[in-house]
Amino acid sequence: MKKQIAIITNAKEIRSAMKEQVDLIFEGLAQSEIYSIEDGSINNLTKADLYLLSSSAYEFLDEEFLKNNNIVIADLTVSKEMLKYLKSFPYGTKVIFFNVSFKMCIETISMMYHLGVNNIEFIPAYPKMEIFPEGDIVMTPAETQLLPKEVLDRKIIDIGHRILDANTIIEIALKLEFEHILYYKKIREYLDTVATNDYSLSKIVEKATQAESQFSLLMKTTNIAILGVDKDNFLCSCNEGAEKILNKRSGAVLGNNAEELLPNIPFREVKEKKEEIKNRLVKIGEEYINLSVIPIIKAEHYMGAFAIFQEFKEEEKKQNELRRQLLNKGHKAKYTFDDIIGENHSMLKLKALAQKMARIDSDILITGESGTGKELFAHAIHNYSHRKDYPFIVVNCAAIPETLLESELFGYEEGAFTGAKKGGKIGLFEFAHMGTLFLDELEGMSPALQVKLLRVIQEKELMRIGGDKVINVDVRIIATTNEELRDLVKEGKFRKDLYYRMSAFPLIVPPLRERKDDLYLLTEKFMRSSGADFRFSSKAKKAFEMYNWEGNIRELKNYIEFLGFTEEKIIEFEDMPLAIREYYEEEKNRDRMEREQGREEYCKEIFGKRYEEYIFLLRKIDECCNRGESSGRQKLLEVCKQQEIFLTEQEIRGMLKKLEDLGFIEVYKGRRGNKISNKGREFLEKLD
Repeated sequence: MKKQIAIITNAKEIRSAMKEQVDLIFEGLAQSEIYSIEDGSINNLTKADLYLLSSSAYEFLDEEFLKNNNIVIADLTVSKEMLKYLKSFPYGTKVIFFNVSFKMCIETISMMYHLGVNNIEFIPAYPKMEIFPEGDIVMTPAETQLLPKEVLDRKIIDIGHRILDANTIIEIALKLEFEHILYYKKIREYLDTVATNDYSLSKIVEKATQAESQFSLLMKTTNIAILGVDKDNFLCSCNEGAEKILNKRSGAVLGNNAEELLPNIPFREVKEKKEEIKNRLVKIGEEYINLSVIPIIKAEHYMGAFAIFQEFKEEEKKQNELRRQLLNKGHKAKYTFDDIIGENHSMLKLKALAQKMARIDSDILITGESGTGKELFAHAIHNYSHRKDYPFIVVNCAAIPETLLESELFGYEEGAFTGAKKGGKIGLFEFAHMGTLFLDELEGMSPALQVKLLRVIQEKELMRIGGDKVINVDVRIIATTNEELRDLVKEGKFRKDLYYRMSAFPLIVPPLRERKDDLYLLTEKFMRSSGADFRFSSKAKKAFEMYNWEGNIRELKNYIEFLGFTEEKIIEFEDMPLAIREYYEEEKNRDRMEREQGREEYCKEIFGKRYEEYIFLLRKIDECCNRGESSGRQKLLEVCKQQEIFLTEQEIRGMLKKLEDLGFIEVYKGRRGNKISNKGREFLEKLD
């Protein structure tokens, strides 16, 4: 008789896809029925041998129902082929990710990041949003029918429904006692196509019985040390790994009472409590051993137990090796100090200081405006340090919601909160062990998380959410901020103790406007990388050099790519981006106003408050000289009346006397009148 599987989801859109997968994998062994909380079909739920729940459905089910032992919470993933496609997008690509709800968006995006898809910047979107995010690319897991009409003209990428991951398939098989199908070709082929396959050995051991043929295969092939005892705690199994740790041949071990021969291994405790012991540190001989003991219970009777253990130093070595493998999954620093372009004195000095800091293990705070290249320094410091062969984990503190950021950083234990993954999850601090954790936009971290971060920095240890075990971590923190943290401390928005801890080794990256001697070095680099080929006209060059570059190097890179896109060989002023043109005109106007203001002050200093009348007379004398006309007092008096400048002959006489004393004119008697001097002409030219 076929076993019954009830598939329970929140949204009805995903249930059919889950049913199709389950029916295909367990064809001939089980049949499934689908139920949705959204459409109320959950009210017709009938008894089943196993209940497969989506993570979003879990929180809607009552506590009594969730006590059922035959529940499996579905973990969804994508195929390896799809993962390869997602990783092919250029680094920094912005993609709107659309799903049936905000929660489902975050869950799927989080899954993507865990699979190493850190080349895409996902922006969550869901039905009935007030404002749909801007962006050219919209990605969705088979939910195109829910997309708003106004976004259908954008590029839509349907990645299809997510699929059940390897853990979920194996757990269903074990709970339904279908272990044998795990050897089937079609199951192996399916498991080989999914993007994750981290099934834990303890699950296999949990289902192990006296089936010698299956267990002996496991004992021979695994590189983990395993000891087995029978119901009376006499040793009945000992593999090669256990022989090495015990320094005894299996013949000297088997048949002995485990409690007498190996008193440090808690078989008696496991037999009495009938509960698994996980990750207990014990000493066997001269070595510390990380030990787990798993009881075999049948019909509530103790049938024996298995001890799974390995040397603590060997386990740490393997964990470090696994972390090194993360370097091939995107958790690797990409830039070195050679990628930081600049011959400016302050930049050369900063690079030298950063290289010195890289050689020590202290945490570093990098401050600078947005777009100055703070991230390049973080990558380069890691690659210059002794941690370069270990993970470099990047976290943007401002881009991730507080609750999600906490679980991402510190991890969580199973059952820590509604929707927590079965078995819990390792946090990024643990992933970064022996390496570097790069906290971008540190100011975006909440005060509550700042407290936990400070503890990890000071104590080099943490506890997962919902856990009680202290985990030691050796992680270097490199943080960046484009805010003045000292001001945030004064405003009560950033913890003073964390600020002083992080600011002990500061690096301040100067803005581009303070290192304009590097402008053309950077321009050449971006022209080469983008394939651009152009040069500036004289006016365009002047505007380019004058611009204040508030967006710094990032803005420069974008503008060079834009100018290269125009395919113009000579970039005229009119071809320049609007921001550069507007800034140039504003600066010209400002310079003109400053010159006029300076001229006014200069003239007042020479002539006093009536400087405009003196300059008028001097210009008229110059004009008369150029025409060969006389410019005596009477002539000047007549010109003043015509121009409605009301000066008396006596006032004109006094002004001419001052102009003569200053050497600006020469005064002659008779018809020759007055003549402007070379000094007077130079003065007028200076004003103009």
